[in-house]
Amino acid sequence: MKKLKKILLINWLYFSKQLIEVDTINFLTGKNGSGKSTIVDALQIVLLGELNSRNFNKAANDKSERTLQKYLRADMDENNPRSRSGKDFSSYIACEFFDDMKKESFTIGITFECRADGSEQHRFFIFDAGLPENLFIVEKQALDISSLRLFFKNEYGSRAKIYDSNGAYKDDLVSKWNIHDQQVFTMLKRAVSFRPITKIDDFITQNICDLRQKPDIISMQQNIEHYKQHERLAARQEKQLEALKDIAASFEAKQQAASKRKLQNFLADYAQADKLGEQIDDKEAELQSNEGSLRSLVKEEQANNDELKKAEADIESLQNALVAQEGYQEQQRLLEKRDNIKQQCERELDKLNEGVNNIRTEVVNVQRLCKALMHCAESELQEAAEQAELAYGRLAACSTSIFAADASEFLMPKKSSDRLVQLVQERQPSLQNERDEWVQRQRETAARLQKLQANVKDYPAEILALQSCLHHELGAEAAVDILADVLEIADGQEQWRAAVEGYLNSQKFYLLIEPQYYQQAVDVFDRVKHQYRRSCGLVDIGKLRERESSRLQAAPNSLAGKITTENALARAYVDYLLGNVICCQTAQELRKHKVALTAQGLLYQGYVVRQIPKNKMQDAFIGQKAITLRIEQSEAELAQLQEQLAALQPQLEALKKCSSHEFLFNERYVRQYLQSARDAYADVQAWRAELEQISAKLDALNLFEIDRLKAEIEACRQHRKKLHEEHDNIIEEKGKCQARINALKNKELPELYEQDKELRSKLEKYSQEYKNETGLPAYEKEKQRLKTAEKVIKYIKNALLQTEADAQTAQRQLENRRLDYVSRFAPCNYSVHSEHNDEFAEEQLRLEQSELPLYKEKITKARNSALEQFQNDFLAKLKEAIEQVKRQVNNLNKALKQAQFGSDKYQFVVKKNPDYAEFYDMIMDEALMEGDGGLFAQPFQNKYAALIDDLFSRLTTGDEQQLNARKQSDLQKNIDLYTDFRTYLKFDLEVTDKNGNVQSLAATLNTKSGGETQTPFYIAVFASFAQLYQVNNTSEQARNTMRLVVFDEAFNKMDSERIVESVRLLRKLGLQAIICTPPDKLPDIVPLADAAFVATKENYRMSLYHYHKEQAK
Repeated sequence: MKKLKKILLINWLYFSKQLIEVDTINFLTGKNGSGKSTIVDALQIVLLGELNSRNFNKAANDKSERTLQKYLRADMDENNPRSRSGKDFSSYIACEFFDDMKKESFTIGITFECRADGSEQHRFFIFDAGLPENLFIVEKQALDISSLRLFFKNEYGSRAKIYDSNGAYKDDLVSKWNIHDQQVFTMLKRAVSFRPITKIDDFITQNICDLRQKPDIISMQQNIEHYKQHERLAARQEKQLEALKDIAASFEAKQQAASKRKLQNFLADYAQADKLGEQIDDKEAELQSNEGSLRSLVKEEQANNDELKKAEADIESLQNALVAQEGYQEQQRLLEKRDNIKQQCERELDKLNEGVNNIRTEVVNVQRLCKALMHCAESELQEAAEQAELAYGRLAACSTSIFAADASEFLMPKKSSDRLVQLVQERQPSLQNERDEWVQRQRETAARLQKLQANVKDYPAEILALQSCLHHELGAEAAVDILADVLEIADGQEQWRAAVEGYLNSQKFYLLIEPQYYQQAVDVFDRVKHQYRRSCGLVDIGKLRERESSRLQAAPNSLAGKITTENALARAYVDYLLGNVICCQTAQELRKHKVALTAQGLLYQGYVVRQIPKNKMQDAFIGQKAITLRIEQSEAELAQLQEQLAALQPQLEALKKCSSHEFLFNERYVRQYLQSARDAYADVQAWRAELEQISAKLDALNLFEIDRLKAEIEACRQHRKKLHEEHDNIIEEKGKCQARINALKNKELPELYEQDKELRSKLEKYSQEYKNETGLPAYEKEKQRLKTAEKVIKYIKNALLQTEADAQTAQRQLENRRLDYVSRFAPCNYSVHSEHNDEFAEEQLRLEQSELPLYKEKITKARNSALEQFQNDFLAKLKEAIEQVKRQVNNLNKALKQAQFGSDKYQFVVKKNPDYAEFYDMIMDEALMEGDGGLFAQPFQNKYAALIDDLFSRLTTGDEQQLNARKQSDLQKNIDLYTDFRTYLKFDLEVTDKNGNVQSLAATLNTKSGGETQTPFYIAVFASFAQLYQVNNTSEQARNTMRLVVFDEAFNKMDSERIVESVRLLRKLGLQAIICTPPDKLPDIVPLADAAFVATKENYRMSLYHYHKEQAK
């Protein structure tokens, strides 16, 4: 056994020189910051051959701020005599070991040569001897590196070695310890900072089976990338080929659409020509028909003329016979006279009826006016309207006989309307003025309300003007306040507001002037007083205080007490004005005081009681609430005005209508029209009598023969009329026929002939062969199906729209696919808009026949190469690592059998990770390494091909040439994950109690106490060190190893019993231990320790002293 015997620290933090003699089980304790971890960190440097600050104080703090420079130069005030800052010095850490088999000592250590400028250099050393007597100190100074070299040369010769590299030191160190496994450094480092963890997987892989070597997959990645690149190129070419096939299909669709469009254009042109031929035939037939009709109409016209001549002769003969009759002339005279009288009578009756209608209309209009005037407030006007309505009402049902009555019938309506007009003209101006006044009040009230709603009181303009003038004249520093603005009705006294407002009246508008500015204000007021007609006042507070001091104390229960103010001037004036006005609850109390007032405004003053006017009491201006009150008053006033105006408007409109109405029964109407109407009425009556006489004379005549002749004449005239109508129809039909003939000959047929010529010219562009073999058979088929050329044209027109759309779609699709191809498979200079497809077709043929098959052959070769390397460099190495871990765990389990803790036994279990089970099965598959093809064997490929491709994709960059930071990080994570054997394994620790019950620690880890969970982990670490140090090796030479284990902050959650068992196990396993724990573990460990030390620190000085077992009792 190679046992640590001594530890030497020189100039290490606050240790100036400390020699520690250790034994087998060593206990190191002390308060936080006393130096325990300082010693452990020093040991780590020498035992690990590392200067990494991340190892320092690791158990106490994962993010320790300890650094090598702080340990060397000490973090203390430069003025402290023990400070090494700004000085040249050397530091030493050395450990003396004793080989009890060879009975020899050897020492390992490190020296730091530090300079005042902050630089330093270090050297590790090993020599075959114990620590020198001088402990590397000569003349009270630690040896620098050059002096140490000389010292070693003189004292030890070849038995001492100073190392220029850390690696060489570590190689010799493991040899010196007889431990031929660099894993010892990892285990020592983790033991120092060891804290039991909650994941068994992490514990096993970090502390027990730390296999650092991972499969080197760079070459494999390159091979995978090589065949993937060929795959991508082949995939690109397959995409090219697919795109070219799509282009060919689009080109074929375009060609088919063009052929279809050509045929449909032919069918449309031919159908149009066919239809046009039919139209020409129809028009020519119509021309012949109209020419025949015109000839027939000429004959009919001649016959009609002959009949008309005969009818005229018959009428003339009958009229001559009629004139010759005796009584005919008398009848004609009487009839003519009757007709004249009738016309005159009707004209006059129309005039009389018009007059009657005018009277009735006037009655309706006047009655409507009178009803409107009934709402007027004037009783006289209402009475006149009633009389007029009654007078006019008598004429409501009049007829023409009214004109036979006396003129007095119209005098009463005339008088009543004249009286009504007179009263309306008298009332209208005053009512209009009243309305204008209300409108003006409405505007003023609305303006006042707007100001109040803007939180501005509507003081009289003269008050505001005087206040503004004084502000301007006196300057901004002189306050000029309206008394009402600085007063408030006291809380709970709002019922007295009306009395206060009414009593103060206009005094509340007085302006308050500070005494020092008062005379100046008076001078200004005197100069401008003529501008202010309203009673304006300036309160002289100075004189008031001087002369009326006795009245500035308000009496109890005075009106002044109902007012509050923060303005001293206002307070004085209010107390003066209202301080002697006593507030009374009832009128009976008033006479008890000289001046008294009730809340209702009943004032007793000067031995007179009177009521303050209501309008003055309601005129609220005092305080901020006055604005709210005035807003309510203004809103109510505005509503009242609007209501009054609404009621007034109909009256005013009625007066206006009545005033502007032109009454019918005026002087001219009575004097002129009525006389004329009476004359007309008399004439009508006379004419009616004369008409009766004429009718009697006509009745007395013998008119039989005359009536017969008249009837014949009338019959002849009706026949002539019919002949004239027939003649007109014939002439009209002749005109129509001639017009139609002219239209057909001069316009329609020539146009059709021209169209036919053009269509035949269009059809000539189609070859005769195309017409005979394709066009005409198709047309005959369509016409047979649709029956007429017109229907063929309509059908083809609609079909052409779809075909044109299909052609455009095919063209767009072709160009889009070509454009997409050119951009995706650059460089490519093929024409996108070419009418032919030769370039793309040739490219398709080249890919199909040569390039794509060649790439597929390369892919197969490259994949086989990648798979071979995947088998040898990846899967085989992972399998080897997994098998090695299993061996290590088996060896560890053997050691655990010797490390029984109490009555429990422990055993580690290695299983495949279910999350990566399929990968594990592939890695461990026996067929992989067999001679029947291994990875290339078809059964293996059938089973794992998809998994291999998945793994390849996770371990390579894919088809991206440059990866961004995130993707690069993801790739590296995948590489780290899948090349680490631990990914595929799952670990557990089984605990068997004395009854043989087996429990999985992974399943119960979170349900146990801290001490229970720590125990198995510590046991495992002890056992792993025993295995590493070959404690149980049967060869004496093999087990002659260093046995040291260092724990910092150990057993922190264990109870006493478990700590004792742990220390006993260390001794049983033959391990040497340095255990650093807090002082609270002192009673548990000291009785079991071979040596115990307590670290102390005082005034930047650390020291260590032995703690004896007797002290723990």
